[in-house]
Amino acid sequence: MASNQRRKTMRTILVPTDFSDNSQKALEFAQIIAERYDAGISLVHAYHPPIIDPNLPPEALVTLAEQTEKIDREKLEAWEKECRQDGFACESKLVFGSAADVILDEVLEQKPILVVMGRTGKGGWLDKLMGSVATSVSAKAACPVLVLPPQAHTKDIKRIVYATELERPEENALGFAFNLAEHFNAELDLVKVNASFEVNVFDDEQFIGDIKAAFGDKKYTLHAIDEESVVDGLQNYADKHHADLIVMATRKRD
Repeated sequence: MASNQRRKTMRTILVPTDFSDNSQKALEFAQIIAERYDAGISLVHAYHPPIIDPNLPPEALVTLAEQTEKIDREKLEAWEKECRQDGFACESKLVFGSAADVILDEVLEQKPILVVMGRTGKGGWLDKLMGSVATSVSAKAACPVLVLPPQAHTKDIKRIVYATELERPEENALGFAFNLAEHFNAELDLVKVNASFEVNVFDDEQFIGDIKAAFGDKKYTLHAIDEESVVDGLQNYADKHHADLIVMATRKRD
């Protein structure tokens, strides 16, 4: 009972993994944050059988599904064991389903203080899901989403990109971004992507004034860019300016 209660009360950082090199970077960065915020690590991997010939006999399909689950479970358990050996409280969860649905479900269930995920580069599933998962999480979950680009060096964070709408109160996520920037002595760029479907509700200057009122003279630079897609705009800006970290702000709606 005590261990179950601890799991309920311990602050947790959720780290989705596809076992790629950049997922490993995400875990390493999550450990840095966990140490600073006295939090545990929660690993999650979404699995599904590989795309195969549907004409195979049912027995073969079942065997392949079982083999996929076994291999992924062993990998995930190895990651959890190594994380524990590094001195962190760590749990892992293997869930059948699409990665986007699984990660969002875990965010809603576990209520982590943040999500740390890595972009694998073009073609990787985390890259493809950056829009659907990070946007869904930032819209529905009460935590920031941290995305590490492929070029990120977890020990040497020099530039942080914070994605903002300049529309809604974002004090919690923005305060977290300021804390990260101060911790790593990094530059903080607030980036607003003006996509064609985005509607400006509040005056940007009013929002900037609110930032000053809430955070004083903390250092940051503000950039507004025009792109058809918010996700593409953020990725292009991060790549062009060699960002080491992208912070997606929570945007809770009534």
